[in-house]
Amino acid sequence: MKIKLLNLITAMVIALQSIAQSGTSENGLLWEISGKGLQESSYLYGTYHLMGKSFTDTLPGLMKAFQHSKLIVGEVVIEDEMAMAQKMMPYMTLQGKGLNEILSPSEFSEVDAVMTAKTGAPLTVYNAFKPTTVQILLVAKIAPGNISPDNPGLDIFFQKEGAKNGKKVAGLETIEKQSALLLNTPIEKQKEDLLKTVRENERYANESKKLFDAYKSENLSEIEKLIRESPDSSAEQLKTLLIDRNKEWVKLLPDFLNKGNVFLAVGAGHLPGKEGIIELLKTAGYTVRPVSLK
Repeated sequence: MKIKLLNLITAMVIALQSIAQSGTSENGLLWEISGKGLQESSYLYGTYHLMGKSFTDTLPGLMKAFQHSKLIVGEVVIEDEMAMAQKMMPYMTLQGKGLNEILSPSEFSEVDAVMTAKTGAPLTVYNAFKPTTVQILLVAKIAPGNISPDNPGLDIFFQKEGAKNGKKVAGLETIEKQSALLLNTPIEKQKEDLLKTVRENERYANESKKLFDAYKSENLSEIEKLIRESPDSSAEQLKTLLIDRNKEWVKLLPDFLNKGNVFLAVGAGHLPGKEGIIELLKTAGYTVRPVSLK
């Protein structure tokens, strides 16, 4: 059975927005960036990677900010499926052994039962992939979302629609770096996390639904609270996946912002917190204020 690589790519992207810090008290997914000598305002938008573009249909404020832009900046530049797969595959796959050699027979059967039920494919299909690759695919399958070929995810939509309309597209990091962050952890730790996800898949589903509902209601504070209080949010993950990356990104942003008319779209989990992008931009001297999506 062929694995649809775009599903794996989308799943990996969503994993990177699953942890956040506290600090920002204002709600809102769309923020205007001005001040510090900028000639034109730019906009910061927090995405949910399994939310389809149909979410934008009744949000003229969001689309006005997008249409106003000349440059679309995302976490990574989203290329065509084959190009991304070629770059990601070395990080996604095991070298020299299969999952059936990493998991015990009983563990393999346990994971197989849940994967078959949730993805429609037996674990043998994913035997060449690292445990974290399988875990991410499972999490994406049990998390609510509304993306489809006719309703692409927000990150894909903004980049593809922008390029189609002559806007430039740039990324804050490479897909290789993003893949390494997720998939280069010790295999034993990956195995532990996969088994935890399998055994607690109902909890993951419930937490994901609450997060999805909070996003639909544009409640950044609730998103922050849910992610911060998740038992899966360790201090090490916070530092590696959010804090360090947020700081690196904000260092890169002046070069983009000084050109004006930027639409910056990153996972909503990167926005809030004392070391989130909003507060880091304010600390850097920019004026950042919430803007209505409607």
